[in-house]
Amino acid sequence: MSSLQQALLAAGALIIAAVVAFNVLQSWQLRRRRRSAEPAAAPELDDDGRREPDLGQAAAEPEPPRLRASAPRIDPLIDAIASFLFEQPVPGSALIERLPRAARAGTKPMLFEGRNAHDQAWEPLQPQARYAELQAAVQLASRSGALNAIEFSEFVTKCHALGESLGTAPDLPDMAEVLEHARELDAFAAANDAQLSINLQAQSVAWGVDFLRQQAQAAGFGTALGAGRLALVEAFVDGSDGAQPPAAPASGTRMLPLVQLQYDAQADLAESPEVPVSRATLLLDVAHVPQALEPFARMRDAARRLAQGLDARQVDDNGAALSAAALDQIEGQLRQLYAALDARGLHAGSASAQRLFS
Repeated sequence: MSSLQQALLAAGALIIAAVVAFNVLQSWQLRRRRRSAEPAAAPELDDDGRREPDLGQAAAEPEPPRLRASAPRIDPLIDAIASFLFEQPVPGSALIERLPRAARAGTKPMLFEGRNAHDQAWEPLQPQARYAELQAAVQLASRSGALNAIEFSEFVTKCHALGESLGTAPDLPDMAEVLEHARELDAFAAANDAQLSINLQAQSVAWGVDFLRQQAQAAGFGTALGAGRLALVEAFVDGSDGAQPPAAPASGTRMLPLVQLQYDAQADLAESPEVPVSRATLLLDVAHVPQALEPFARMRDAARRLAQGLDARQVDDNGAALSAAALDQIEGQLRQLYAALDARGLHAGSASAQRLFS
Protein backbone atom coordinates (compact mmCIF):
# COMPACT_ATOMS: atom_id res chain seq x y z
CA MET A 1 0.00 0.00 0.00
CA SER A 2 1.46 3.40 -0.97
CA SER A 3 1.99 6.28 1.45
CA LEU A 4 -0.79 8.23 -0.29
CA GLN A 5 -3.29 5.38 0.22
CA GLN A 6 -2.31 5.09 3.87
CA ALA A 7 -2.77 8.82 4.34
CA LEU A 8 -6.21 8.73 2.70
CA LEU A 9 -7.33 5.83 4.91
CA ALA A 10 -6.10 7.64 8.00
CA ALA A 11 -7.90 10.82 6.97
CA GLY A 12 -11.14 8.91 6.37
CA ALA A 13 -10.93 7.27 9.80
CA LEU A 14 -10.36 10.67 11.44
CA ILE A 15 -13.41 12.14 9.67
CA ILE A 16 -15.66 9.27 10.85
CA ALA A 17 -14.30 9.58 14.40
CA ALA A 18 -14.95 13.33 14.34
CA VAL A 19 -18.58 12.86 13.22
CA VAL A 20 -19.21 10.30 15.94
CA ALA A 21 -17.54 12.47 18.60
CA PHE A 22 -19.59 15.50 17.52
CA ASN A 23 -22.85 13.55 17.82
CA VAL A 24 -21.88 12.22 21.24
CA LEU A 25 -20.96 15.72 22.50
CA GLN A 26 -24.14 17.23 21.09
CA SER A 27 -26.27 14.51 22.66
CA TRP A 28 -24.58 15.02 26.06
CA GLN A 29 -25.15 18.78 25.93
CA LEU A 30 -28.79 18.36 24.96
CA ARG A 31 -29.37 15.86 27.77
CA ARG A 32 -27.95 18.35 30.30
CA ARG A 33 -30.19 21.09 28.89
CA ARG A 34 -33.17 18.74 29.01
CA ARG A 35 -32.59 17.75 32.65
CA SER A 36 -32.36 21.41 33.73
CA ALA A 37 -35.92 22.06 32.55
CA GLU A 38 -38.98 21.02 34.56
CA PRO A 39 -41.51 19.29 32.26
CA ALA A 40 -45.01 20.68 32.38
CA ALA A 41 -47.92 18.44 33.29
CA ALA A 42 -49.75 17.03 30.29
CA PRO A 43 -53.34 18.35 30.13
CA GLU A 44 -56.29 16.27 29.01
CA LEU A 45 -57.73 16.28 25.52
CA ASP A 46 -60.14 19.01 24.55
CA ASP A 47 -63.90 18.47 24.69
CA ASP A 48 -64.91 15.03 25.98
CA GLY A 49 -61.58 13.37 25.22
CA ARG A 50 -62.98 10.97 22.65
CA ARG A 51 -61.05 10.04 19.54
CA GLU A 52 -62.33 9.95 16.01
CA PRO A 53 -62.67 6.35 14.82
CA ASP A 54 -60.22 4.95 12.31
CA LEU A 55 -61.50 4.31 8.80
CA GLY A 56 -61.13 0.60 9.46
CA GLN A 57 -63.65 0.80 12.32
CA ALA A 58 -66.48 1.86 10.06
CA ALA A 59 -67.33 -1.68 8.96
CA ALA A 60 -70.42 -3.08 10.63
CA GLU A 61 -69.21 -6.70 10.60
CA PRO A 62 -65.85 -7.95 11.91
CA GLU A 63 -63.46 -9.34 9.33
CA PRO A 64 -62.45 -13.00 9.57
CA PRO A 65 -58.85 -13.80 10.55
CA ARG A 66 -56.48 -13.18 7.65
CA LEU A 67 -52.82 -13.53 6.88
CA ARG A 68 -51.28 -10.18 7.81
CA ALA A 69 -48.33 -8.79 9.71
CA SER A 70 -48.88 -7.13 13.08
CA ALA A 71 -47.63 -3.56 13.43
CA PRO A 72 -44.17 -3.52 15.05
CA ARG A 73 -43.88 -1.83 18.45
CA ILE A 74 -40.89 -0.30 20.22
CA ASP A 75 -39.23 -2.71 22.65
CA PRO A 76 -36.24 -1.72 24.85
CA LEU A 77 -35.02 -5.32 24.58
CA ILE A 78 -34.11 -4.81 20.92
CA ASP A 79 -34.31 -1.04 20.35
CA ALA A 80 -32.26 2.02 21.29
CA ILE A 81 -34.76 4.73 22.26
CA ALA A 82 -34.70 8.53 22.16
CA SER A 83 -37.51 10.56 23.73
CA PHE A 84 -39.01 14.00 23.08
CA LEU A 85 -41.04 15.58 25.91
CA PHE A 86 -43.49 18.36 25.04
CA GLU A 87 -44.59 21.26 27.25
CA GLN A 88 -48.06 21.02 25.72
CA PRO A 89 -49.68 18.05 23.91
CA VAL A 90 -48.95 17.97 20.18
CA PRO A 91 -51.42 16.70 17.56
CA GLY A 92 -50.46 13.38 16.03
CA SER A 93 -50.90 14.84 12.56
CA ALA A 94 -48.18 17.43 13.29
CA LEU A 95 -45.81 14.73 14.52
CA ILE A 96 -46.44 12.47 11.53
CA GLU A 97 -45.70 15.35 9.12
CA ARG A 98 -42.29 15.92 10.72
CA LEU A 99 -41.07 12.33 10.89
CA PRO A 100 -38.07 11.43 8.70
CA ARG A 101 -39.07 10.39 5.20
CA ALA A 102 -36.79 7.37 5.40
CA ALA A 103 -37.50 5.57 8.67
CA ARG A 104 -34.13 3.81 8.64
CA ALA A 105 -30.63 4.35 9.97
CA GLY A 106 -28.42 2.50 7.53
CA THR A 107 -29.87 -1.01 7.34
CA LYS A 108 -31.73 -0.72 10.67
CA PRO A 109 -35.42 0.24 10.83
CA MET A 110 -36.67 3.10 12.98
CA LEU A 111 -39.99 3.17 14.83
CA PHE A 112 -42.00 6.02 16.38
CA GLU A 113 -44.60 5.97 19.16
CA GLY A 114 -46.41 8.62 21.17
CA ARG A 115 -47.67 8.76 24.77
CA ASN A 116 -51.32 9.67 24.43
CA ALA A 117 -52.10 12.80 26.45
CA HIS A 118 -55.55 11.44 27.30
CA ASP A 119 -54.87 7.95 28.67
CA GLN A 120 -51.03 8.07 28.91
CA ALA A 121 -50.75 4.89 26.80
CA TRP A 122 -47.92 4.44 24.33
CA GLU A 123 -49.20 3.78 20.83
CA PRO A 124 -48.35 4.14 17.12
CA LEU A 125 -49.01 7.73 16.10
CA GLN A 126 -52.62 8.50 15.18
CA PRO A 127 -53.40 11.76 13.34
CA GLN A 128 -56.47 12.59 15.45
CA ALA A 129 -54.82 12.01 18.86
CA ARG A 130 -52.66 14.37 20.92
CA TYR A 131 -49.38 13.33 22.50
CA ALA A 132 -47.44 14.47 25.56
CA GLU A 133 -44.27 12.63 24.54
CA LEU A 134 -42.71 11.04 21.47
CA GLN A 135 -40.27 8.14 21.27
CA ALA A 136 -37.99 7.35 18.34
CA ALA A 137 -36.24 3.98 18.26
CA VAL A 138 -33.67 2.23 16.10
CA GLN A 139 -33.33 -1.55 16.05
CA LEU A 140 -30.14 -2.81 17.70
CA ALA A 141 -29.61 -5.98 15.68
CA SER A 142 -31.07 -8.21 12.98
CA ARG A 143 -29.88 -11.05 10.79
CA SER A 144 -27.88 -8.44 8.86
CA GLY A 145 -25.75 -7.78 11.96
CA ALA A 146 -25.47 -5.39 14.90
CA LEU A 147 -26.14 -1.65 14.82
CA ASN A 148 -22.81 0.06 14.10
CA ALA A 149 -21.40 3.50 14.91
CA ILE A 150 -22.27 4.99 11.52
CA GLU A 151 -25.89 3.78 11.74
CA PHE A 152 -26.23 5.10 15.30
CA SER A 153 -24.80 8.47 14.20
CA GLU A 154 -27.40 8.61 11.42
CA PHE A 155 -30.11 7.87 14.00
CA VAL A 156 -28.79 10.68 16.23
CA THR A 157 -28.70 13.11 13.31
CA LYS A 158 -32.31 12.32 12.39
CA CYS A 159 -33.38 12.74 16.02
CA HIS A 160 -31.70 16.16 16.21
CA ALA A 161 -33.42 17.24 12.99
CA LEU A 162 -36.76 16.01 14.30
CA GLY A 163 -36.19 17.82 17.61
CA GLU A 164 -35.44 21.08 15.83
CA SER A 165 -38.66 20.85 13.82
CA LEU A 166 -40.64 20.13 17.00
CA GLY A 167 -38.91 22.73 19.16
CA THR A 168 -37.69 20.25 21.76
CA ALA A 169 -34.34 18.53 22.26
CA PRO A 170 -34.21 14.71 22.16
CA ASP A 171 -33.05 12.74 25.17
CA LEU A 172 -30.64 10.31 23.53
CA PRO A 173 -29.08 7.11 24.85
CA ASP A 174 -25.32 6.84 25.42
CA MET A 175 -23.54 5.71 22.26
CA ALA A 176 -21.04 3.38 23.93
CA GLU A 177 -23.79 1.62 25.88
CA VAL A 178 -25.98 1.26 22.79
CA LEU A 179 -23.23 -0.25 20.65
CA GLU A 180 -22.21 -2.65 23.42
CA HIS A 181 -25.83 -3.75 23.84
CA ALA A 182 -26.15 -4.15 20.06
CA ARG A 183 -23.07 -6.39 19.84
CA GLU A 184 -24.21 -8.52 22.78
CA LEU A 185 -27.74 -8.88 21.36
CA ASP A 186 -26.34 -9.80 17.95
CA ALA A 187 -24.17 -12.52 19.55
CA PHE A 188 -27.19 -13.89 21.42
CA ALA A 189 -29.29 -13.93 18.24
CA ALA A 190 -26.57 -15.69 16.25
CA ALA A 191 -26.26 -18.38 18.93
CA ASN A 192 -30.03 -18.98 19.09
CA ASP A 193 -31.12 -18.68 15.46
CA ALA A 194 -32.63 -21.81 13.91
CA GLN A 195 -34.25 -22.35 10.52
CA LEU A 196 -35.14 -26.02 10.07
CA SER A 197 -35.95 -27.88 6.87
CA ILE A 198 -37.21 -31.30 5.84
CA ASN A 199 -36.81 -32.13 2.16
CA LEU A 200 -39.12 -34.46 0.25
CA GLN A 201 -37.44 -36.30 -2.63
CA ALA A 202 -39.48 -38.25 -5.21
CA GLN A 203 -38.64 -41.96 -5.01
CA SER A 204 -39.87 -43.13 -8.42
CA VAL A 205 -41.47 -40.55 -10.70
CA ALA A 206 -41.67 -36.77 -10.39
CA TRP A 207 -44.95 -35.11 -9.44
CA GLY A 208 -47.09 -32.80 -11.53
CA VAL A 209 -47.65 -29.38 -9.95
CA ASP A 210 -51.42 -29.91 -9.65
CA PHE A 211 -50.88 -33.25 -7.90
CA LEU A 212 -48.34 -31.66 -5.54
CA ARG A 213 -50.78 -28.85 -4.69
CA GLN A 214 -53.57 -31.35 -4.00
CA GLN A 215 -51.40 -33.37 -1.64
CA ALA A 216 -50.14 -30.20 0.04
CA GLN A 217 -53.67 -28.95 0.63
CA ALA A 218 -54.64 -32.32 2.13
CA ALA A 219 -51.69 -31.94 4.51
CA GLY A 220 -52.86 -28.50 5.64
CA PHE A 221 -50.97 -26.16 3.29
CA GLY A 222 -53.93 -24.10 2.17
CA THR A 223 -52.45 -20.58 1.94
CA ALA A 224 -50.39 -19.39 -1.03
CA LEU A 225 -47.53 -17.00 -0.22
CA GLY A 226 -46.24 -16.71 -3.78
CA ALA A 227 -45.04 -18.81 -6.68
CA GLY A 228 -43.86 -22.16 -5.36
CA ARG A 229 -44.62 -21.21 -1.74
CA LEU A 230 -47.49 -22.52 0.38
CA ALA A 231 -48.05 -22.15 4.11
CA LEU A 232 -49.65 -24.11 6.90
CA VAL A 233 -51.28 -21.41 9.03
CA GLU A 234 -52.84 -21.20 12.48
CA ALA A 235 -54.94 -18.58 14.29
CA PHE A 236 -52.90 -16.46 16.68
CA VAL A 237 -53.89 -13.60 19.01
CA ASP A 238 -51.83 -10.41 18.64
CA GLY A 239 -50.16 -9.36 21.88
CA SER A 240 -50.07 -12.85 23.41
CA ASP A 241 -46.26 -12.97 22.95
CA GLY A 242 -46.56 -16.56 21.86
CA ALA A 243 -47.64 -17.73 25.31
CA GLN A 244 -50.92 -19.40 24.34
CA PRO A 245 -52.84 -20.08 21.13
CA PRO A 246 -56.29 -18.49 21.03
CA ALA A 247 -59.30 -20.44 22.30
CA ALA A 248 -61.58 -18.70 19.80
CA PRO A 249 -61.30 -16.08 17.05
CA ALA A 250 -61.02 -12.54 18.39
CA SER A 251 -60.68 -9.03 16.99
CA GLY A 252 -56.89 -9.20 17.39
CA THR A 253 -56.59 -12.61 15.76
CA ARG A 254 -54.50 -13.11 12.65
CA MET A 255 -53.45 -16.15 10.69
CA LEU A 256 -49.81 -16.95 11.41
CA PRO A 257 -47.71 -19.08 9.02
CA LEU A 258 -46.32 -22.02 11.00
CA VAL A 259 -44.51 -23.96 8.28
CA GLN A 260 -43.80 -23.17 4.65
CA LEU A 261 -43.69 -25.60 1.75
CA GLN A 262 -41.43 -24.52 -1.11
CA TYR A 263 -40.97 -26.06 -4.55
CA ASP A 264 -39.94 -25.01 -8.05
CA ALA A 265 -41.43 -21.55 -8.65
CA GLN A 266 -40.94 -21.80 -12.41
CA ALA A 267 -42.94 -25.02 -12.51
CA ASP A 268 -45.67 -23.35 -10.46
CA LEU A 269 -45.87 -20.47 -12.97
CA ALA A 270 -45.83 -22.74 -16.04
CA GLU A 271 -48.99 -23.02 -18.11
CA SER A 272 -48.96 -26.81 -18.02
CA PRO A 273 -50.03 -28.40 -14.71
CA GLU A 274 -47.96 -31.48 -15.58
CA VAL A 275 -44.54 -29.82 -15.34
CA PRO A 276 -42.56 -32.30 -13.25
CA VAL A 277 -41.35 -31.48 -9.74
CA SER A 278 -39.17 -33.98 -7.90
CA ARG A 279 -38.27 -32.10 -4.72
CA ALA A 280 -40.10 -29.96 -2.16
CA THR A 281 -38.94 -28.47 1.14
CA LEU A 282 -40.75 -27.82 4.41
CA LEU A 283 -39.30 -24.84 6.28
CA LEU A 284 -39.70 -23.70 9.90
CA ASP A 285 -38.27 -20.38 11.08
CA VAL A 286 -38.24 -21.26 14.78
CA ALA A 287 -38.15 -17.79 16.34
CA HIS A 288 -41.12 -16.66 14.23
CA VAL A 289 -43.62 -19.20 15.58
CA PRO A 290 -44.93 -19.56 19.18
CA GLN A 291 -43.80 -22.71 20.97
CA ALA A 292 -47.36 -23.27 22.21
CA LEU A 293 -48.45 -23.99 18.64
CA GLU A 294 -45.98 -26.92 18.49
CA PRO A 295 -44.70 -25.98 15.03
CA PHE A 296 -41.99 -28.66 14.80
CA ALA A 297 -44.44 -31.43 15.65
CA ARG A 298 -46.83 -30.01 13.04
CA MET A 299 -43.98 -29.87 10.55
CA ARG A 300 -43.06 -33.52 11.18
CA ASP A 301 -46.66 -34.62 10.82
CA ALA A 302 -47.13 -32.65 7.59
CA ALA A 303 -43.87 -34.08 6.19
CA ARG A 304 -45.00 -37.63 7.02
CA ARG A 305 -48.38 -37.14 5.34
CA LEU A 306 -46.83 -35.54 2.27
CA ALA A 307 -44.19 -38.26 1.98
CA GLN A 308 -46.92 -40.89 1.96
CA GLY A 309 -49.11 -39.03 -0.53
CA LEU A 310 -46.23 -38.18 -2.87
CA ASP A 311 -44.28 -41.42 -2.49
CA ALA A 312 -41.28 -39.40 -1.33
CA ARG A 313 -38.32 -39.84 1.01
CA GLN A 314 -37.63 -37.42 3.86
CA VAL A 315 -34.02 -36.25 3.48
CA ASP A 316 -31.74 -33.51 4.77
CA ASP A 317 -30.07 -30.86 2.62
CA ASN A 318 -27.35 -33.33 1.64
CA GLY A 319 -29.83 -35.98 0.52
CA ALA A 320 -29.28 -38.26 3.54
CA ALA A 321 -32.38 -39.94 4.98
CA LEU A 322 -33.92 -38.27 8.04
CA SER A 323 -34.76 -40.87 10.68
CA ALA A 324 -37.33 -40.46 13.46
CA ALA A 325 -34.47 -40.65 15.99
CA ALA A 326 -32.68 -37.73 14.31
CA LEU A 327 -35.87 -35.64 14.35
CA ASP A 328 -36.45 -36.51 18.01
CA GLN A 329 -32.97 -35.23 18.81
CA ILE A 330 -33.67 -31.97 16.99
CA GLU A 331 -36.91 -31.56 18.95
CA GLY A 332 -34.98 -31.90 22.21
CA GLN A 333 -32.53 -29.21 21.13
CA LEU A 334 -35.44 -26.95 20.20
CA ARG A 335 -36.74 -27.04 23.77
CA GLN A 336 -33.42 -25.61 24.92
CA LEU A 337 -33.60 -22.89 22.28
CA TYR A 338 -37.14 -21.92 23.29
CA ALA A 339 -36.00 -21.75 26.93
CA ALA A 340 -33.12 -19.43 25.99
CA LEU A 341 -35.49 -17.12 24.09
CA ASP A 342 -37.98 -17.10 26.98
CA ALA A 343 -35.24 -16.31 29.50
CA ARG A 344 -34.29 -13.29 27.39
CA GLY A 345 -37.91 -12.12 27.17
CA LEU A 346 -37.94 -12.72 23.41
CA HIS A 347 -40.61 -15.42 23.22
CA ALA A 348 -40.76 -17.26 19.91
CA GLY A 349 -43.54 -15.80 17.78
CA SER A 350 -43.53 -12.42 19.53
CA ALA A 351 -43.24 -9.32 17.37
CA SER A 352 -39.86 -8.49 18.89
CA ALA A 353 -38.46 -11.95 18.18
CA GLN A 354 -39.73 -11.77 14.61
CA ARG A 355 -38.02 -8.38 14.16
CA LEU A 356 -34.73 -9.54 15.67
CA PHE A 357 -34.63 -12.73 13.60
CA SER A 358 -35.32 -11.10 10.25
